[in-house]
Amino acid sequence: MLGAARHGQTHWLSDPEGYWHLKFKDVLGRSYLESHIEVIKGRPIKGEPALLKTRTIYHYVHDAGELWKSLQREGWRVTSAQW
Repeated sequence: MLGAARHGQTHWLSDPEGYWHLKFKDVLGRSYLESHIEVIKGRPIKGEPALLKTRTIYHYVHDAGELWKSLQREGWRVTSAQW
């Protein structure tokens, strides 16, 4: 999933209850060496902007990929864009 990410591409996970969501976004810096993955935790609120709780930057795609796999083992599931 994340290993083949391209600049600006996003992937989403939802917790087992569908309350919290994670947005994994590939961000390209000034050079390929500066690219990283942003993981933003939040939840959509009907009729309001999403509540964005945390933002973590992973400088190694492998680390973000391990987080993705770990969360899926815990019951998080792939979902569509939420905000």
